[in-house]
Amino acid sequence: MPVWQVALLFNLTFALGLGLGYAGWGRRAEALDREFDGARAQIERLERERAACAPATRAGEQQWEGRGIVRAVYPQLLIITHEEIRGLLPARTTSFRAATPTLRESIRVGDPIRFSLRGTVADDAAVVAIERW
Repeated sequence: MPVWQVALLFNLTFALGLGLGYAGWGRRAEALDREFDGARAQIERLERERAACAPATRAGEQQWEGRGIVRAVYPQLLIITHEEIRGLLPARTTSFRAATPTLRESIRVGDPIRFSLRGTVADDAAVVAIERW
């Protein structure tokens, strides 16, 4: 095979590989852009929810911390068997409102949790933060 044919074959192979690689990377870059857009939207949603849970300015509102076990998860309520919540409730099973719907998504029945309540009295206290431990 003459040298010019070898050089031509090499150049064609190189160009074809480069073109296919560029096209493949373009599709991957588009997929990453879509993934980042979804993540940005989720971050914005979480920021709005966090802002909704920011300390309120109602007179007499307080925040309490507690630990317990999730007994039931309903659309508007969390049933929690908890230890004593100092200054609010003795150890018992209590239903609490969830301040945001996403709080319910991170837990399951039987999970041991730490949680934060905010309100003026026990009857209007809502769970504003929750994490498994």
